[in-house]
Amino acid sequence: MFSDPRLAKLFDLLVKGETKEIKPAFTPKSENFCRYPWAETILGVPTRHANRMLDDLARGGYLKKEYFDKIIFCPACNSQSLHFTTACPKCSSGHIVSARVLQHVSCGTLATEDEFRNGTAFVCPKCRHELRLLGTDYQMPGIFFKCYACGELTQRLIEKWRCGNCHEVMERDEVRELCLYSYRMSEVPADRLVSAGIPRGQVEDFLTREGYEIQGSVKVTGRSGAVHDIDLLATKNSGTFEHRIVVGFASSDTEVDSEEVIKLYAKAYDVNAQDIVLVAAPRLSEDAVQFASHYRIKVLDSEDLTRLNEKLLV
Repeated sequence: MFSDPRLAKLFDLLVKGETKEIKPAFTPKSENFCRYPWAETILGVPTRHANRMLDDLARGGYLKKEYFDKIIFCPACNSQSLHFTTACPKCSSGHIVSARVLQHVSCGTLATEDEFRNGTAFVCPKCRHELRLLGTDYQMPGIFFKCYACGELTQRLIEKWRCGNCHEVMERDEVRELCLYSYRMSEVPADRLVSAGIPRGQVEDFLTREGYEIQGSVKVTGRSGAVHDIDLLATKNSGTFEHRIVVGFASSDTEVDSEEVIKLYAKAYDVNAQDIVLVAAPRLSEDAVQFASHYRIKVLDSEDLTRLNEKLLV
């Protein structure tokens, strides 16, 4: 997958810590209403392509997809300028006010406290009997909502939303909702990072800054006439002298064995490389370390993946 240099660059920057979270942005005019500006810039691809690539990386276990935010927006114009309001369930008027209510036990009249109040006493607005004892003459059911358009008393209101952009009024179930997700670097085992070529971009960047011309995944004919597959070949010309560096990438579930070291040395020797670098994950075996030391191969293991600039001084 990471033979694509754009993906390698994205992971290089994540490993280096340039950003810890690839954040989404709500974009009403884009497909799926979401885009990832940072990823689009790094990958150099349009919104739809970037979104799909990030999703693929998450499914592959390289990125971790996390809930970021929930956006509610107008179904008519996609604006986020929505205002919550309530309405009367009978006439849909918004002219409603909360009020304490009383209920006359004998006649059942239910009305606001203000409608019962007569000076310092409570008098039923329907039968005009005075209410003296709470629990005997009257009850207090609690807070209700009084509609001043139709007179309805209710404890249940209709939720409505009004768009400040197009002024559309809608029910709660008509409002559009969108969950946005961000992406973070998952805890990918180092061997998968190496096998996917993630450190490759960092090595290339460093050697390019040092003045080397880089060739990746190249076939090189050696002095013996054999054709070798070289993971990364770096070349710098200084007058009549050409300096070559061969970089190999190897990974294993446990330790990279000495065979990988020997094969890399044989390739590098045959193509006349002056320096050899092996990026190994998670680490070299003890025998492999001894061979690498004997052949003067610079080794970078999983602990060095975030410190390549320090380790690749040549």
